[in-house]
This record gives sequence, C-alpha cells and structure tokens, in this order.
Amino acid sequence: MSFSDTWYDVYAQALFGRSIRSALIYDLVYKALGAAMLVPLMAFVLSRLILSSGSLSIANEAIVEFALSIPGLLFALLALTFTLTSIYAEQAGLMHIASGASGGRSTRWMDALATVLSALPRLLLLALWQAGILLAWLLPLAAIAAFTYLTLLNDHDISWYLTNRPPELRYALLIGGLLGCIAAGVICRYLVEWALTIPVCLYEGETGRSALRRAQELIRGHRLRALALLVINLMLALVISAAVLWLSDQLVEKLLGAIQGIRALIFASALSLALLLALTALMSFLVLTVYAVLIVHLYLKILGVDGLPAERWERAAKAARMPRWTIIVLLAVLLGGALLIAQNKLQDLRIGQDVKVTAHRGSSRYAPENSLSAIHRAITDGADYAEIDVQETADGVVVLLHDTDLMRVAGLPTKIWNAKYQDLRRVDVGRWFSEDFFGERILTLEEALIAAGRRIDLNIELKFNGHDQQLAERVVDLVQQADFAERCIITSLSQQGLARVRELAPELRIGQIVSVAVGDTRKLDVDLLSMNLHQVTAKRVRANRRAGLQTHVWTVNDPADMARMLDYGVDNLITDEPAQLRAMITERAKLSDAELLLLSLGRALRD
Repeated sequence: MSFSDTWYDVYAQALFGRSIRSALIYDLVYKALGAAMLVPLMAFVLSRLILSSGSLSIANEAIVEFALSIPGLLFALLALTFTLTSIYAEQAGLMHIASGASGGRSTRWMDALATVLSALPRLLLLALWQAGILLAWLLPLAAIAAFTYLTLLNDHDISWYLTNRPPELRYALLIGGLLGCIAAGVICRYLVEWALTIPVCLYEGETGRSALRRAQELIRGHRLRALALLVINLMLALVISAAVLWLSDQLVEKLLGAIQGIRALIFASALSLALLLALTALMSFLVLTVYAVLIVHLYLKILGVDGLPAERWERAAKAARMPRWTIIVLLAVLLGGALLIAQNKLQDLRIGQDVKVTAHRGSSRYAPENSLSAIHRAITDGADYAEIDVQETADGVVVLLHDTDLMRVAGLPTKIWNAKYQDLRRVDVGRWFSEDFFGERILTLEEALIAAGRRIDLNIELKFNGHDQQLAERVVDLVQQADFAERCIITSLSQQGLARVRELAPELRIGQIVSVAVGDTRKLDVDLLSMNLHQVTAKRVRANRRAGLQTHVWTVNDPADMARMLDYGVDNLITDEPAQLRAMITERAKLSDAELLLLSLGRALRD
C-alpha cells in the first residue's frame, strides 16, 4: 500500500471511472438538500433544547452555566452528532459510487442518495456513539483549561495580563498549548481508528458500538500506513484546491482592476463571481472525493479484494430508483427557493444607508480610555457616540472604568468594588497612556453625561463583573436626572442586567453584547445586538433587521473591515479610529447606489 500505488489508484484511475459525473451531481444535490432541509431541522431540534433551559438564547457568561447543565451537555452531544451525521451522509454517497466503480458497476446519483437515506439511521447512531466518546475525552480537557484560567489568571483583569504578559500568562498559555496538543492527538487517533466506520456501517450492516469495534479490528496493524495515507493525500488535495482558488482570485482581481466603465464592470463582476463559485464547488468536490476514494481504497486493500463483492454492494443499494418527475420537481423547488433567497437579499440591501460611528471607550487610541479627554477627542473626531464602561465603587458611585482593577491603567491591584470613590479620585489614570495626560482622573458617569451634553450621544456599557449592587438602578437614575434617555443606549454582557434596565425604564434603548452565543439572539427583549466583528455576516445583519433589531459591531479598526461592514448595511460601528471611519462614510456618500453595489461586489470577489 505504497504512496505511488495509492496515487495511481486514487488519482489516475480515480476508482470512479465513468461514474465521476454521478459523484459530482450527487455532491451538489446533497449540499442543496442539506441547506434546504437538514440545516433547518438541526436548528429546530437544538433550539428546542435551549428552550428547555428556560431561555430563548444564551450568550456570553451564561454559556458557561448552560454548558455545565444537563441541557447544555445534551446540546453539545446533539450538535456534534448532527454535524458528524451530515458529514458521514455526504461521504457515504461518494463512497457508494466509488465502491460500485471498483466492481465495474455504474451508479446513478439518485440511487446513491436513496442508499444513503436508507442507511441514515445507522449513520446517526454511529455518529452519536462517536460524539459521546469525543466529548468524554475533550470535556475534561476543557475543565482543566477552565481551572487553569481561574487559578493563574483570576487575580487581575484579563486585559492587564494580555498587556503586561506576566509569567502566569506564559504558564497558562503553555498549559493551554499542551491541552491543545492532547486534544489534537485524540482527534488524530480517532480519525485513524474510525476511518473505516462508514463502509463498515454501509456494507456490513454494523452500527453504533459494533461498527466502532469492527473498524478498529480492521485497521489494527495498518494505523501508521492509514495515517500517512490520509494525511499526505488530503494535504495534497487541499494544497491543489487552495492554489487553484488563489490563482483564480488573483486573475479576477487583475481583470476587475483593468476594466473601465460601469456596464463592462457589472458584466465582468457577474462572470467572475460565477467562475469563482464554480471553482469553489469543484475544489470542494475534489477534497471530499479524495477522502471518500481513499477510504474505499483502504477498505478494499485491507479486505484483500480488488473490488467490492457484488452481493455486498447490492445489499446496500436496496433502495428503489427515483422516477424522473420526482427529480424534476425536486430541482424546481430548489431553484425556486434559491431565487426567493436572492430576491430577499436584494430587497434587504442597504449599502448606501448612513452608519453611526461610535468611539470605543472614547477615542481611546489618542487619549486615555474612558476619560474626559477621550470623550472630548471623540467629539472632535466626528463620532456620533462615545462608548463608555461603567461600574460601581464600594460606596455606590458609578465610575468609568473597563477593568476589574487598576493594574493596567495605574499599576494598582485595587478592585473597584472594594474601593471608595474618594480614594479612587486621587488615582492618576492618564500617565500610563502618555505624559501629556498626566493628572487625568477617574470619571464618574454623572461627569460624563455633563461632558457629552448635546454634542455626542453615549453607549453606556454596564460592567457587573459578578459584584453587582445596584448598578442598573443607579445608571438609570443618573440618565433620567440628566434628561439623557433619548441620547444614550445601555448595553451589557449580562442578560439579567439588561432585563432590570428594561423593567425600570422601558423608554431606554438597550443592547445585548454578544461575544459568543447559542440559540436565537434575535428573540431577546432588546433593541439592538452589539456583535463581535468576526460574528457578523450580511445574512446575520439582514436577519437582525427583519427581527426589528439594529446591528452594532465591535471593534472595527481595519479599513477593509470598515468597508465590508458598511457594505453589509450595519447600523453602528464601534472603532478606535472614529475620524478615519467618518472620512470613509463621507466619501461613500458621494457615490450612487449602483457604484456602491459594484464596490461591494468587487470587494467580495477580492476577499
């Protein structure tokens, strides 16, 4: 089973022969069916499980509590099971076509699909066993990682550790790296141990634990060869795919850059987009096909046969053939659905919409964060909002500060909730930033509201840090006293804190900050979602808008990211570079909608 022999069987003969067209059609149809049926079904089941915990959505710090609960563990188990089942079903169809070709049989794509559907219960049970075994290994590693974090990185705010990089951070990273290597080793081990589970499930009728035992029995004595076979050939397929897509992307970029004229650019953009989509589908098919053929090749070699015995293949392919009218109806439904989706996306485009600019912690790149100077600089930079972080002192004064302590901004280990304001007001929080800000003091929310006045709105983030006294009540009271309700939004990681604000002052706009989440955050009782840049897609922005929610995005500093978010039509960008963002928005305002659409399409192709 040398590499050269495998290359000849897999790449030269392909083990598909004339069935390559069936394999490609099967892969495309499976992906379409998965998008239309399987993904919504998975989302429905998992959302029911989240609802069983008593919440519509679970975000941020509440995820830890959910993960340790029975519904949370079931969520992880089912999510992994569904994911594996989806992968296995796609692979099973390709393997069935390949195994038929190995015995000189030509397999139609619809027969492969019918065969996979008949084997789906066995594949589901197999995936459930594998998901349980993986979680039994990986969850203890996650628990050790959490214990390490709480032991080594819990004395100060995480921002201080990341800024100053003390030995504790290096120890934590070392332990985290070791745990990551162990996790990678576990996954690689089972990648080999379970390599033959799909053909065993498909052609030997085994499932669940018995399929795992049978696969391990077959692979025994061939582990190193199997690992080399899988790694070398998959890496080769991935490198070829990446190279083809990269070269195509470079050619498209040069083509679009050389074309003059709006009409020509529209035609070239549409043609380039179609080309890239087709190439992406083909390269994805290449990688999946290589893996499927490798497994079939390995399975047949271990069995010591040149092709799968006819009776075994026929037993698996016992499903009835699909009539032509069924195929035509299915394709028509898929095409109609695609057209409806495209129409909805075009209706939702808001490329030319004005986007609000929020200065992150004030203009914190050019002045000490959460300070009076930062708010004044945000006004000068043309920001619509200044985002500020507020928390309580021991004597109940609401002050502006991001971290749980003063280590990063003043070199003091004092916890904010343990200190009185009279002591904090003497602390210099400007010198760490620059000598130009020597003597800058900790600002109270009352002072910040006065400084903002009518010149800038405020995004007030509630920082509870597990030591809430009456933060929501005090912030609401201060905002109402300053007659600032229409000029601010209240945001927080804490769903409970926002619920309290809603109860106290329904007229205030509130926003859930989303760093990580499970479930549908659009169903939360908020006015906006403040989302991490890396979570935001055009689809997510449209979904939020349809649910009546604004989309605010943090923290967007790169010009390319700014432009992409503007293309998506988000409502508010939180940035450390408000002046740069304001200049970009002003420049875009001079362009027509058609020009903005072309900019968006061209950027999507380049990215």
